[in-house]
Amino acid sequence: MTTKSIETFIEELNSTWQRGDFVALGNFYHENVVLLPPDSGEPIHGRAAVIESYKDFSEQATLSEFRITDLQAYPFGATTSDPDSTIHMVHMRFEVEYQLDGQNCWDSGLEVYAVMNDSEPQVIWRSQSVLDNRVTD
Repeated sequence: MTTKSIETFIEELNSTWQRGDFVALGNFYHENVVLLPPDSGEPIHGRAAVIESYKDFSEQATLSEFRITDLQAYPFGATTSDPDSTIHMVHMRFEVEYQLDGQNCWDSGLEVYAVMNDSEPQVIWRSQSVLDNRVTD
């Protein structure tokens, strides 16, 4: 896949969770994915647990807006002897506005994805860092 198609894949992933389509969201993640949460908590292992983390956020917070402010994919190389099997590293900056516990919140952050592409792309690793967090009330 091209870097542009990987960037489109990440845009679609983010659009899917914002719609609350958690069944479709599972297609974006490898069954053994690892997610590092922004609070430096325990890593989240496995597709089901990652999808559950999205559900938890959507149940606790009301999303106002999510914006990707910068998105770049970098080909890392083949993962096997098959040259079509590649890893792309993706660097995505974002801003998100939401309500949580009666407060309006604004975050900016950085997500780093490792996307494996055998036959279909899937995220195998994601880390998230919150760079700025504000209560805007």
